[in-house]
Amino acid sequence: MSSAQHTQSELLRAARRHFAERGYQGASLARISSESGVSKQALLHHFKTKDQLYRAVLDQLNQELVQLLFAAMEETEQAELQIERVFVALSGFFLKQRSAPALLIGVLIDGPGQAAVADDLRPPVQDFLEPLAALIQATERWRDAGFAAALSIAMELLGVVCLLPAARCNLSYRFGKDPVDQGAGLAPAHTRDLVRSVVRR
Repeated sequence: MSSAQHTQSELLRAARRHFAERGYQGASLARISSESGVSKQALLHHFKTKDQLYRAVLDQLNQELVQLLFAAMEETEQAELQIERVFVALSGFFLKQRSAPALLIGVLIDGPGQAAVADDLRPPVQDFLEPLAALIQATERWRDAGFAAALSIAMELLGVVCLLPAARCNLSYRFGKDPVDQGAGLAPAHTRDLVRSVVRR
């Protein structure tokens, strides 16, 4: 990895955490650059604007989610089993990558920033959401329900697997670390049960 690639990687790592914790509006380029050990001018050399940096963070997240989605789909042809594998994998991924659920919730609720919705760019996480909804439509239960219903189910299930990891720090503060950690350990099994109840007849 070259020095420039290393710097970009460090900037993306810090930016990911700041955007997840503070949202697009609250994230500061000065703090991101300081945490990365570079000047703000150096950050702007790699990413010309805050929007461009945010878009790079969301593109990275989209790639991770797409890889996870298609890896989970490879192991079986039955759509119902694929959906289970996808959401169990997402549950584990979100518990390990603590910035990911907050970033996903943020982009779904608040939007992607100004530059990221330019006419020549696909909306962030679109490459993940479209095949996820299509996979739900491929199940016997949701086959005739249409895209809107499948997207609604996808959003509900994403909410389930995103909320605990995104709220983990606050929950630990309120209820203690041990019960929250125990709940996190149960999350994949609970996710599997919930997905089964939603996608199977």
